[in-house]
Amino acid sequence: MRKEENISLGIWTMLTGLLALAGIISWIGKKRSKKLSMNQKKGWLIAHILSVIIYFSGLIGTLLLAVSTKFTADRALIHAAHLFIQFFDWFLIIPGAFASLITGVWLAVRTHWGMTKYYWVMAKWLGNITAIVFGGNFMRIWIHDNFEPIFSSSLHPLQNPLYLENREMLFTGTAISFAILLFLVVISYLKPWGKRKGIHKTTT
Repeated sequence: MRKEENISLGIWTMLTGLLALAGIISWIGKKRSKKLSMNQKKGWLIAHILSVIIYFSGLIGTLLLAVSTKFTADRALIHAAHLFIQFFDWFLIIPGAFASLITGVWLAVRTHWGMTKYYWVMAKWLGNITAIVFGGNFMRIWIHDNFEPIFSSSLHPLQNPLYLENREMLFTGTAISFAILLFLVVISYLKPWGKRKGIHKTTT
């Protein structure tokens, strides 16, 4: 029961922190009297796209390394694969996720899109926050928390029930994270659903 309580507390703590971060960025952006110039907008858009690419790269690398452990019984190779999955999480997934959230919120606030004018914009930043909360509270367990108990055991990973269960959850979690990110990329391109009712049309 304690584990479930810790996860629940972690979810609410991280959710509150991320919403506060988005709120602070939004508040700072609204304090600026002028919107982004065309060149500034392009620069921030490039930063946002690069952040998403880094995020995607980390998830794809994680998935490929996790899949690779299905085709080897070598303990050292399995250990190395999961070690590099940790590196991908620290240096690609986490920075990419936070950078895409920050740049996305800044672009929304400093352009005519706004944070709450369009349904697709709301879906983007809420979806990004959801992915970060999921990663921070569930993927963290399967990538980091279970690493030491699994590989410090004298049992071979393929004979260790904890490892086998952890690997399957890692597959599932990575697929969920990838699906969320792919959905956000698609709606960024298609910009579906239009403007919220009662919101007057504005120009850049």
